Amino acid sequence: MKFKICVVFLSLMCVGNFLHSQTQVTGFGTNPGNLNMYKYVPAGITGPAPLVIAMHGCTQNAAQYAQQTGWNKLADRHKFYLVYPEQVSINNSGLCFTWFDTTKASRNKGEALSIKQMRDYMVANYNIDTTKIFVTGLSAGACMTVVMMATYPEIFSKGAEMSGVPYRAATSSLTSYNAMNGLVTKTPAQWGALVKGQNPSYTGKFPNLAIFHGTSDLTVNIANATELIKQWTYLNHADQTVDSTYNSFQGNANVQQTIYNDSLNNPVVYYYKISGMAHGIAVDTGSCPRQGGAVATYAIKENNFHSTYWAADFFDILQNPYSITGPIQVNQHATNVMYSVPNTSGSTYAWIVPKNATIVSGQGTSSITVTFDTISGNIEVVETKSSNCKNDAARLYVNVTIANGIANLSPGEIRIVYCNEDNSIITSGINMNELKSVVLFNSYGEKVATSFYVSGDKIFFANKLPAGLYIACLVESTRQHICKMISLSSVR
Repeated sequence: MKFKICVVFLSLMCVGNFLHSQTQVTGFGTNPGNLNMYKYVPAGITGPAPLVIAMHGCTQNAAQYAQQTGWNKLADRHKFYLVYPEQVSINNSGLCFTWFDTTKASRNKGEALSIKQMRDYMVANYNIDTTKIFVTGLSAGACMTVVMMATYPEIFSKGAEMSGVPYRAATSSLTSYNAMNGLVTKTPAQWGALVKGQNPSYTGKFPNLAIFHGTSDLTVNIANATELIKQWTYLNHADQTVDSTYNSFQGNANVQQTIYNDSLNNPVVYYYKISGMAHGIAVDTGSCPRQGGAVATYAIKENNFHSTYWAADFFDILQNPYSITGPIQVNQHATNVMYSVPNTSGSTYAWIVPKNATIVSGQGTSSITVTFDTISGNIEVVETKSSNCKNDAARLYVNVTIANGIANLSPGEIRIVYCNEDNSIITSGINMNELKSVVLFNSYGEKVATSFYVSGDKIFFANKLPAGLYIACLVESTRQHICKMISLSSVR
Protein backbone atom coordinates (compact mmCIF):
# COMPACT_ATOMS: atom_id res chain seq x y z
CA MET A 1 0.00 0.00 0.00
CA LYS A 2 1.42 3.39 -0.93
CA PHE A 3 0.96 6.10 1.68
CA LYS A 4 2.99 9.11 2.86
CA ILE A 5 6.25 7.34 2.12
CA CYS A 6 8.48 10.41 2.13
CA VAL A 7 7.45 11.37 5.67
CA VAL A 8 6.64 8.13 7.41
CA PHE A 9 9.76 6.26 6.35
CA LEU A 10 11.93 8.73 8.22
CA SER A 11 9.82 8.53 11.35
CA LEU A 12 10.10 4.75 11.44
CA MET A 13 13.81 4.53 10.74
CA CYS A 14 14.65 5.67 14.26
CA VAL A 15 13.47 2.30 15.59
CA GLY A 16 14.51 0.32 12.52
CA ASN A 17 17.07 -1.95 14.20
CA PHE A 18 15.88 -1.73 17.78
CA LEU A 19 14.98 -5.39 18.01
CA HIS A 20 17.42 -8.08 16.86
CA SER A 21 15.72 -11.13 18.38
CA GLN A 22 14.73 -12.60 15.02
CA THR A 23 17.36 -14.04 12.70
CA GLN A 24 17.53 -14.02 8.93
CA VAL A 25 17.17 -17.24 6.95
CA THR A 26 18.66 -17.61 3.48
CA GLY A 27 18.29 -20.47 1.05
CA PHE A 28 14.73 -21.27 2.10
CA GLY A 29 13.64 -22.00 -1.48
CA THR A 30 13.73 -20.64 -4.99
CA ASN A 31 12.23 -17.41 -3.59
CA PRO A 32 10.63 -16.16 -6.83
CA GLY A 33 9.27 -13.09 -5.02
CA ASN A 34 12.77 -12.02 -3.88
CA LEU A 35 11.70 -11.53 -0.23
CA ASN A 36 13.75 -11.70 2.94
CA MET A 37 12.86 -14.25 5.61
CA TYR A 38 13.29 -13.80 9.36
CA LYS A 39 12.43 -16.41 11.98
CA TYR A 40 11.92 -16.26 15.73
CA VAL A 41 12.38 -19.45 17.74
CA PRO A 42 11.58 -19.11 21.48
CA ALA A 43 13.55 -21.11 24.01
CA GLY A 44 11.90 -24.06 25.68
CA ILE A 45 9.59 -25.32 22.93
CA THR A 46 8.83 -29.02 23.39
CA GLY A 47 6.71 -31.11 21.06
CA PRO A 48 4.85 -29.88 17.98
CA ALA A 49 4.15 -26.14 18.19
CA PRO A 50 2.11 -23.62 16.16
CA LEU A 51 3.60 -21.31 13.54
CA VAL A 52 2.53 -17.70 12.93
CA ILE A 53 3.58 -15.80 9.79
CA ALA A 54 3.44 -12.04 10.45
CA MET A 55 3.80 -9.42 7.70
CA HIS A 56 4.66 -5.75 8.05
CA GLY A 57 3.02 -2.77 6.38
CA CYS A 58 4.45 -0.31 3.87
CA THR A 59 7.61 1.63 4.86
CA GLN A 60 8.29 -0.95 7.58
CA ASN A 61 10.65 -3.88 7.94
CA ALA A 62 10.51 -7.16 9.85
CA ALA A 63 12.36 -5.88 12.93
CA GLN A 64 10.07 -2.88 13.30
CA TYR A 65 6.98 -5.00 12.93
CA ALA A 66 8.20 -7.50 15.52
CA GLN A 67 8.86 -4.70 18.00
CA GLN A 68 5.64 -2.80 17.42
CA THR A 69 3.30 -5.81 17.45
CA GLY A 70 4.83 -7.66 20.39
CA TRP A 71 4.52 -11.04 18.68
CA ASN A 72 7.88 -12.21 20.07
CA LYS A 73 6.74 -11.65 23.66
CA LEU A 74 3.66 -13.78 23.09
CA ALA A 75 5.75 -16.48 21.42
CA ASP A 76 8.09 -16.59 24.43
CA ARG A 77 5.17 -16.97 26.82
CA HIS A 78 3.03 -19.39 24.81
CA LYS A 79 5.71 -21.29 22.87
CA PHE A 80 5.07 -20.96 19.16
CA TYR A 81 7.28 -20.19 16.17
CA LEU A 82 7.26 -16.98 14.14
CA VAL A 83 8.23 -16.06 10.60
CA TYR A 84 8.50 -12.45 9.43
CA PRO A 85 8.58 -12.09 5.63
CA GLU A 86 10.20 -8.81 4.57
CA GLN A 87 9.80 -6.78 1.40
CA VAL A 88 12.85 -5.23 -0.27
CA SER A 89 13.09 -1.91 -2.07
CA ILE A 90 14.04 -3.42 -5.44
CA ASN A 91 10.55 -4.98 -5.52
CA ASN A 92 8.64 -1.99 -4.18
CA SER A 93 10.09 1.41 -3.33
CA GLY A 94 7.64 1.82 -0.45
CA LEU A 95 8.47 -1.64 0.94
CA CYS A 96 4.86 -2.74 0.35
CA PHE A 97 4.04 -6.36 -0.37
CA THR A 98 2.71 -6.42 -3.93
CA TRP A 99 -0.72 -7.83 -3.04
CA PHE A 100 -2.45 -6.41 -6.14
CA ASP A 101 -0.09 -7.83 -8.79
CA THR A 102 -1.51 -11.08 -10.16
CA THR A 103 1.97 -12.25 -11.15
CA LYS A 104 3.10 -11.98 -7.51
CA ALA A 105 -0.08 -12.67 -5.51
CA SER A 106 -1.37 -15.87 -7.12
CA ARG A 107 -0.96 -19.51 -6.20
CA ASN A 108 2.55 -20.79 -6.91
CA LYS A 109 3.72 -17.40 -8.15
CA GLY A 110 5.92 -14.54 -6.95
CA GLU A 111 5.74 -13.28 -3.40
CA ALA A 112 2.94 -15.68 -2.45
CA LEU A 113 5.11 -18.65 -3.36
CA SER A 114 8.10 -17.18 -1.51
CA ILE A 115 6.03 -16.92 1.67
CA LYS A 116 4.75 -20.45 1.17
CA GLN A 117 8.37 -21.62 0.87
CA MET A 118 9.14 -19.93 4.20
CA ARG A 119 6.39 -22.03 5.73
CA ASP A 120 7.80 -25.15 4.07
CA TYR A 121 11.28 -24.37 5.44
CA MET A 122 9.95 -24.15 9.00
CA VAL A 123 8.01 -27.41 8.64
CA ALA A 124 11.11 -29.16 7.30
CA ASN A 125 13.47 -27.84 9.99
CA TYR A 126 11.34 -27.49 13.14
CA ASN A 127 8.67 -29.51 14.92
CA ILE A 128 5.71 -27.53 13.58
CA ASP A 129 2.13 -28.55 14.30
CA THR A 130 0.89 -28.35 10.70
CA THR A 131 -2.72 -28.13 11.88
CA LYS A 132 -1.89 -24.82 13.58
CA ILE A 133 -0.29 -22.56 10.99
CA PHE A 134 -1.60 -18.99 10.90
CA VAL A 135 -1.01 -15.77 8.98
CA THR A 136 -1.43 -12.13 9.97
CA GLY A 137 -0.35 -8.67 8.88
CA LEU A 138 -0.93 -4.92 8.75
CA SER A 139 -2.00 -2.85 5.72
CA ALA A 140 -0.14 -4.26 2.70
CA GLY A 141 0.76 -7.14 5.03
CA ALA A 142 -2.95 -7.52 5.80
CA CYS A 143 -3.72 -7.68 2.09
CA MET A 144 -0.98 -10.28 1.70
CA THR A 145 -2.49 -12.18 4.63
CA VAL A 146 -5.71 -12.55 2.65
CA VAL A 147 -3.68 -13.49 -0.45
CA MET A 148 -2.08 -16.38 1.45
CA MET A 149 -5.42 -17.56 2.85
CA ALA A 150 -6.93 -17.49 -0.64
CA THR A 151 -4.04 -19.06 -2.55
CA TYR A 152 -3.06 -21.72 0.01
CA PRO A 153 -6.22 -22.51 2.01
CA GLU A 154 -5.00 -26.04 2.71
CA ILE A 155 -2.03 -24.67 4.68
CA PHE A 156 -3.55 -22.05 6.95
CA SER A 157 -6.07 -22.71 9.69
CA LYS A 158 -6.91 -19.05 10.35
CA GLY A 159 -5.80 -15.53 9.47
CA ALA A 160 -5.97 -12.13 11.16
CA GLU A 161 -5.75 -8.99 9.05
CA MET A 162 -5.27 -5.45 10.35
CA SER A 163 -6.63 -2.79 7.93
CA GLY A 164 -6.66 -4.65 4.64
CA VAL A 165 -8.87 -5.36 1.63
CA PRO A 166 -10.50 -8.52 0.18
CA TYR A 167 -8.67 -10.88 -2.11
CA ARG A 168 -8.60 -9.61 -5.72
CA ALA A 169 -10.10 -6.24 -4.77
CA ALA A 170 -7.45 -4.90 -7.16
CA THR A 171 -5.30 -6.35 -9.92
CA SER A 172 -2.96 -3.43 -10.61
CA SER A 173 -1.28 -0.53 -8.84
CA LEU A 174 -3.85 1.85 -10.37
CA THR A 175 -6.90 -0.10 -9.21
CA SER A 176 -5.40 -0.64 -5.76
CA TYR A 177 -6.34 2.95 -4.85
CA ASN A 178 -10.00 2.27 -5.59
CA ALA A 179 -9.85 -0.74 -3.30
CA MET A 180 -8.06 1.14 -0.53
CA ASN A 181 -10.66 3.93 -0.74
CA GLY A 182 -13.48 1.43 -0.26
CA LEU A 183 -14.90 1.84 -3.76
CA VAL A 184 -14.89 -1.86 -4.72
CA THR A 185 -18.04 -3.73 -3.75
CA LYS A 186 -19.21 -7.19 -4.81
CA THR A 187 -21.71 -9.81 -3.75
CA PRO A 188 -20.53 -12.55 -1.38
CA ALA A 189 -20.67 -15.07 -4.23
CA GLN A 190 -18.60 -12.82 -6.50
CA TRP A 191 -15.96 -12.35 -3.81
CA GLY A 192 -15.94 -16.07 -3.12
CA ALA A 193 -15.53 -16.94 -6.80
CA LEU A 194 -12.36 -14.84 -6.97
CA VAL A 195 -10.83 -16.97 -4.22
CA LYS A 196 -12.06 -20.30 -5.55
CA GLY A 197 -10.68 -19.45 -8.98
CA GLN A 198 -7.17 -19.71 -7.54
CA ASN A 199 -7.54 -23.39 -6.82
CA PRO A 200 -10.62 -24.78 -8.65
CA SER A 201 -10.01 -28.39 -7.62
CA TYR A 202 -9.82 -27.56 -3.90
CA THR A 203 -12.78 -28.96 -1.95
CA GLY A 204 -11.52 -28.51 1.60
CA LYS A 205 -12.30 -25.94 4.23
CA PHE A 206 -11.22 -22.32 3.92
CA PRO A 207 -9.46 -20.52 6.80
CA ASN A 208 -11.43 -18.51 9.35
CA LEU A 209 -10.71 -14.78 9.49
CA ALA A 210 -10.41 -12.08 12.16
CA ILE A 211 -10.71 -8.48 10.94
CA PHE A 212 -9.30 -5.49 12.87
CA HIS A 213 -10.06 -2.01 11.52
CA GLY A 214 -10.22 1.56 12.81
CA THR A 215 -13.19 3.76 11.92
CA SER A 216 -10.91 6.77 11.28
CA ASP A 217 -8.59 4.95 8.89
CA LEU A 218 -7.87 7.39 6.04
CA THR A 219 -5.48 5.02 4.25
CA VAL A 220 -7.67 1.93 3.94
CA ASN A 221 -11.36 2.79 4.17
CA ILE A 222 -13.29 0.80 6.76
CA ALA A 223 -15.83 -0.15 4.08
CA ASN A 224 -13.35 -2.88 3.21
CA ALA A 225 -14.21 -4.65 6.47
CA THR A 226 -17.75 -5.17 5.17
CA GLU A 227 -16.44 -6.58 1.90
CA LEU A 228 -14.04 -8.91 3.74
CA ILE A 229 -16.93 -10.17 5.85
CA LYS A 230 -18.87 -10.93 2.67
CA GLN A 231 -15.95 -12.84 1.15
CA TRP A 232 -14.97 -14.98 4.11
CA THR A 233 -18.44 -15.71 5.48
CA TYR A 234 -19.37 -16.96 2.00
CA LEU A 235 -16.29 -19.18 1.80
CA ASN A 236 -17.07 -20.57 5.26
CA HIS A 237 -20.76 -21.32 4.58
CA ALA A 238 -22.10 -18.45 6.69
CA ASP A 239 -24.46 -15.58 5.98
CA GLN A 240 -23.75 -11.91 6.63
CA THR A 241 -26.01 -11.66 9.68
CA VAL A 242 -24.23 -10.95 12.96
CA ASP A 243 -24.68 -13.81 15.43
CA SER A 244 -23.03 -12.23 18.49
CA THR A 245 -22.12 -8.65 19.42
CA TYR A 246 -19.93 -7.52 22.32
CA ASN A 247 -19.78 -3.78 22.90
CA SER A 248 -17.03 -2.27 25.07
CA PHE A 249 -14.97 -5.37 24.42
CA GLN A 250 -12.65 -6.16 27.34
CA GLY A 251 -13.67 -2.91 29.01
CA ASN A 252 -12.66 -0.68 26.08
CA ALA A 253 -15.63 1.42 24.95
CA ASN A 254 -13.89 2.02 21.61
CA VAL A 255 -13.90 -1.66 20.60
CA GLN A 256 -16.88 -3.65 19.35
CA GLN A 257 -16.54 -7.34 18.55
CA THR A 258 -19.04 -9.01 16.22
CA ILE A 259 -19.04 -12.71 15.33
CA TYR A 260 -20.46 -14.51 12.32
CA ASN A 261 -21.35 -18.21 12.58
CA ASP A 262 -21.56 -20.77 9.80
CA SER A 263 -24.60 -22.88 8.97
CA LEU A 264 -23.71 -25.27 11.80
CA ASN A 265 -23.38 -22.41 14.30
CA ASN A 266 -19.57 -22.47 14.47
CA PRO A 267 -17.94 -19.00 14.64
CA VAL A 268 -15.93 -18.39 11.45
CA VAL A 269 -15.43 -14.61 11.10
CA TYR A 270 -14.63 -12.14 13.90
CA TYR A 271 -14.71 -8.38 13.38
CA TYR A 272 -13.12 -5.90 15.78
CA LYS A 273 -14.27 -2.36 14.94
CA ILE A 274 -12.15 0.21 16.75
CA SER A 275 -13.86 3.59 17.00
CA GLY A 276 -11.70 6.63 16.31
CA MET A 277 -8.56 4.68 15.46
CA ALA A 278 -6.50 5.70 12.43
CA HIS A 279 -4.55 3.39 10.11
CA GLY A 280 -2.53 0.86 12.09
CA ILE A 281 -2.61 -1.81 14.75
CA ALA A 282 -3.97 -1.35 18.27
CA VAL A 283 -1.42 -1.98 21.03
CA ASP A 284 -1.69 -1.88 24.81
CA THR A 285 1.89 -1.38 25.90
CA GLY A 286 2.98 -2.84 29.22
CA SER A 287 4.37 -5.95 30.89
CA CYS A 288 1.13 -7.73 31.77
CA PRO A 289 0.27 -10.98 29.94
CA ARG A 290 -2.36 -9.27 27.77
CA GLN A 291 -0.18 -6.27 26.96
CA GLY A 292 2.68 -5.73 24.56
CA GLY A 293 4.04 -3.96 21.54
CA ALA A 294 5.39 -0.44 21.17
CA VAL A 295 3.70 2.76 20.06
CA ALA A 296 4.80 4.05 16.65
CA THR A 297 3.31 5.75 13.60
CA TYR A 298 1.22 2.69 12.76
CA ALA A 299 1.02 1.16 16.24
CA ILE A 300 -1.63 3.06 18.16
CA LYS A 301 -2.24 2.98 21.92
CA GLU A 302 -5.57 1.44 22.97
CA ASN A 303 -6.03 0.77 26.69
CA ASN A 304 -7.25 -2.77 27.44
CA PHE A 305 -7.00 -3.87 23.81
CA HIS A 306 -3.83 -5.30 22.33
CA SER A 307 -4.78 -6.53 18.86
CA THR A 308 -1.83 -8.95 18.65
CA TYR A 309 -3.03 -10.68 21.80
CA TRP A 310 -6.57 -11.03 20.49
CA ALA A 311 -5.32 -12.32 17.16
CA ALA A 312 -3.40 -15.01 19.06
CA ASP A 313 -6.51 -15.73 21.10
CA PHE A 314 -8.48 -16.12 17.86
CA PHE A 315 -5.80 -18.52 16.65
CA ASP A 316 -6.31 -20.51 19.87
CA ILE A 317 -2.58 -20.68 20.60
CA LEU A 318 -2.61 -19.12 24.09
CA GLN A 319 -1.78 -21.72 26.70
CA ASN A 320 -3.83 -22.05 29.87
CA PRO A 321 -1.95 -20.46 32.80
CA TYR A 322 -3.24 -23.31 34.99
CA SER A 323 -5.87 -26.03 34.93
CA ILE A 324 -9.46 -25.63 36.02
CA THR A 325 -10.50 -28.43 38.37
CA GLY A 326 -14.01 -29.77 37.78
CA PRO A 327 -16.03 -32.24 35.68
CA ILE A 328 -15.82 -32.05 31.89
CA GLN A 329 -19.22 -33.70 31.41
CA VAL A 330 -22.44 -33.01 33.33
CA ASN A 331 -26.11 -33.81 32.87
CA GLN A 332 -28.57 -31.18 31.70
CA HIS A 333 -29.83 -29.00 34.58
CA ALA A 334 -27.05 -30.29 36.87
CA THR A 335 -26.84 -28.28 40.10
CA ASN A 336 -24.07 -27.35 42.55
CA VAL A 337 -21.22 -28.30 40.22
CA MET A 338 -17.91 -26.91 41.48
CA TYR A 339 -14.97 -25.51 39.50
CA SER A 340 -11.78 -24.04 40.94
CA VAL A 341 -8.29 -22.79 40.13
CA PRO A 342 -5.26 -22.21 42.37
CA ASN A 343 -5.81 -19.23 44.65
CA THR A 344 -3.37 -16.30 44.68
CA SER A 345 -3.55 -13.89 47.58
CA GLY A 346 -4.87 -10.49 46.49
CA SER A 347 -6.21 -11.72 43.14
CA THR A 348 -9.81 -11.53 41.95
CA TYR A 349 -11.31 -14.02 39.49
CA ALA A 350 -13.88 -13.23 36.79
CA TRP A 351 -15.71 -16.39 35.65
CA ILE A 352 -17.76 -17.00 32.52
CA VAL A 353 -20.01 -20.04 32.12
CA PRO A 354 -21.87 -21.53 29.13
CA LYS A 355 -25.03 -19.85 27.85
CA ASN A 356 -27.98 -20.06 30.28
CA ALA A 357 -25.83 -21.62 33.00
CA THR A 358 -25.75 -19.76 36.34
CA ILE A 359 -22.96 -19.05 38.79
CA VAL A 360 -24.70 -19.75 42.11
CA SER A 361 -21.80 -18.61 44.27
CA GLY A 362 -18.13 -17.74 44.20
CA GLN A 363 -17.90 -15.12 41.44
CA GLY A 364 -14.77 -13.07 42.15
CA THR A 365 -13.08 -15.92 44.01
CA SER A 366 -10.98 -18.86 42.86
CA SER A 367 -13.85 -21.35 43.22
CA ILE A 368 -17.43 -21.25 41.90
CA THR A 369 -20.60 -23.34 42.07
CA VAL A 370 -22.56 -23.65 38.83
CA THR A 371 -26.06 -24.73 37.82
CA PHE A 372 -26.23 -25.79 34.17
CA ASP A 373 -28.99 -25.53 31.62
CA THR A 374 -28.84 -27.59 28.39
CA ILE A 375 -25.99 -25.93 26.49
CA SER A 376 -22.38 -27.10 26.40
CA GLY A 377 -19.51 -24.61 26.39
CA ASN A 378 -16.44 -23.23 28.11
CA ILE A 379 -15.98 -22.59 31.78
CA GLU A 380 -13.56 -19.66 31.66
CA VAL A 381 -11.79 -17.62 34.31
CA VAL A 382 -9.56 -14.54 34.11
CA GLU A 383 -7.44 -13.70 37.11
CA THR A 384 -6.70 -10.04 37.88
CA LYS A 385 -3.72 -9.80 40.19
CA SER A 386 -3.16 -7.24 42.93
CA SER A 387 -0.92 -5.34 40.50
CA ASN A 388 -4.04 -4.95 38.29
CA CYS A 389 -2.54 -7.21 35.62
CA LYS A 390 -4.98 -9.57 33.93
CA ASN A 391 -3.71 -13.09 33.41
CA ASP A 392 -4.37 -15.22 30.35
CA ALA A 393 -7.75 -16.92 30.40
CA ALA A 394 -8.00 -20.49 31.66
CA ARG A 395 -10.66 -22.53 29.87
CA LEU A 396 -12.29 -25.93 30.27
CA TYR A 397 -14.88 -27.20 27.82
CA VAL A 398 -17.84 -28.85 29.54
CA ASN A 399 -20.14 -31.16 27.63
CA VAL A 400 -23.74 -30.97 28.83
CA THR A 401 -25.53 -34.25 28.10
CA ILE A 402 -29.12 -35.43 28.21
CA ALA A 403 -29.97 -36.28 31.82
CA ASN A 404 -31.83 -39.51 31.06
CA GLY A 405 -29.10 -40.92 28.89
CA ILE A 406 -27.55 -40.36 25.50
CA ALA A 407 -28.92 -41.97 22.35
CA ASN A 408 -27.79 -45.58 22.17
CA LEU A 409 -24.89 -45.99 19.75
CA SER A 410 -25.57 -49.62 18.93
CA PRO A 411 -23.79 -50.87 15.77
CA GLY A 412 -27.11 -51.59 14.10
CA GLU A 413 -28.33 -48.01 14.51
CA ILE A 414 -25.46 -45.50 14.49
CA ARG A 415 -21.94 -45.81 13.10
CA ILE A 416 -19.28 -43.19 13.80
CA VAL A 417 -15.71 -44.07 12.83
CA TYR A 418 -12.66 -41.84 12.34
CA CYS A 419 -10.74 -42.31 9.09
CA ASN A 420 -7.08 -41.28 9.26
CA GLU A 421 -6.58 -41.40 5.51
CA ASP A 422 -8.73 -38.37 4.69
CA ASN A 423 -9.24 -36.90 8.19
CA SER A 424 -12.96 -37.64 8.29
CA ILE A 425 -15.69 -39.24 10.35
CA ILE A 426 -17.68 -41.89 8.50
CA THR A 427 -21.27 -42.14 9.71
CA SER A 428 -24.41 -44.14 9.16
CA GLY A 429 -27.78 -43.77 10.82
CA ILE A 430 -27.39 -40.00 11.22
CA ASN A 431 -29.48 -37.53 9.22
CA MET A 432 -26.87 -35.19 7.77
CA ASN A 433 -29.55 -32.64 6.89
CA GLU A 434 -30.41 -32.40 10.59
CA LEU A 435 -26.80 -32.16 11.79
CA LYS A 436 -26.38 -29.04 13.94
CA SER A 437 -22.87 -29.37 15.33
CA VAL A 438 -19.86 -31.66 15.52
CA VAL A 439 -17.29 -31.28 18.28
CA LEU A 440 -14.28 -33.40 19.18
CA PHE A 441 -12.74 -33.44 22.65
CA ASN A 442 -9.44 -34.88 23.78
CA SER A 443 -9.06 -36.97 26.92
CA TYR A 444 -8.65 -33.78 29.00
CA GLY A 445 -12.02 -32.46 27.90
CA GLU A 446 -10.48 -29.78 25.70
CA LYS A 447 -12.29 -28.96 22.47
CA VAL A 448 -9.87 -29.86 19.66
CA ALA A 449 -11.95 -29.64 16.48
CA THR A 450 -15.15 -27.85 15.48
CA SER A 451 -14.38 -26.73 11.93
CA PHE A 452 -15.71 -29.21 9.39
CA TYR A 453 -17.76 -29.71 6.26
CA VAL A 454 -20.12 -32.51 5.19
CA SER A 455 -19.99 -34.52 1.99
CA GLY A 456 -22.31 -37.52 1.65
CA ASP A 457 -22.05 -39.65 4.78
CA LYS A 458 -18.66 -38.20 5.72
CA ILE A 459 -17.68 -35.31 8.00
CA PHE A 460 -14.31 -33.79 7.07
CA PHE A 461 -12.20 -31.84 9.57
CA ALA A 462 -9.82 -28.98 8.75
CA ASN A 463 -7.23 -30.11 11.29
CA LYS A 464 -5.51 -33.52 11.25
CA LEU A 465 -5.84 -35.28 14.60
CA PRO A 466 -2.65 -36.46 16.31
CA ALA A 467 -2.68 -40.06 17.51
CA GLY A 468 -4.84 -40.48 20.60
CA LEU A 469 -8.25 -41.09 22.13
CA TYR A 470 -11.05 -38.63 21.35
CA ILE A 471 -14.71 -38.14 22.21
CA ALA A 472 -17.00 -37.17 19.33
CA CYS A 473 -20.23 -35.30 20.02
CA LEU A 474 -22.67 -35.08 17.09
CA VAL A 475 -25.91 -33.18 17.59
CA GLU A 476 -28.98 -33.52 15.37
CA SER A 477 -32.16 -31.50 15.82
CA THR A 478 -33.58 -33.90 18.41
CA ARG A 479 -30.75 -36.30 19.26
CA GLN A 480 -27.24 -36.15 20.62
CA HIS A 481 -24.67 -38.86 19.92
CA ILE A 482 -21.42 -39.36 21.81
CA CYS A 483 -18.81 -42.00 21.09
CA LYS A 484 -15.13 -42.70 21.62
CA MET A 485 -12.78 -42.59 18.65
CA ILE A 486 -9.13 -43.45 18.15
CA SER A 487 -6.82 -41.56 15.78
CA LEU A 488 -3.81 -43.61 14.73
CA SER A 489 -0.38 -42.15 13.94
CA SER A 490 -0.58 -43.82 10.53
CA VAL A 491 -3.22 -45.49 8.45
CA ARG A 492 -3.68 -49.15 9.39
